[in-house]
Amino acid sequence: MKRILVIDDDKLFQRAIAFRLKETGYDVITADDAFQALELIDKYKIDGVVSDIMMPDISGLSLLSLLKKFYYNRIPVIIISSLGQEKAEAISLNLGAYAFIPKPIDFDDLTAQVNDMIRNAQEKVDEKQ
Repeated sequence: MKRILVIDDDKLFQRAIAFRLKETGYDVITADDAFQALELIDKYKIDGVVSDIMMPDISGLSLLSLLKKFYYNRIPVIIISSLGQEKAEAISLNLGAYAFIPKPIDFDDLTAQVNDMIRNAQEKVDEKQ
């Protein structure tokens, strides 16, 4: 079972995303901020991340940069945000996000994007073998 890390400081929103992804068959763990997320990434094998941009201390974009630098693109990331969509999307994708999903979230779109992200990551692993 693939494990998804959901990072959002809004507990209600975090739980809604986790519930939907669990319904789809993913093992989901959650974090309230980037520091907690980094601890969980070191502790567990994470197959993908769904992260909000606006969080206390370290933003989702800074976390994305850290993951790309220190985890060598092994962990794909979907960024979600209610910020000005065009600019936030462009920055997210330029930093290496797999996808950008604006809030309010279309949960069918989120599920489809996570499925695609995990499938593409698995295909890359298969190609290397």
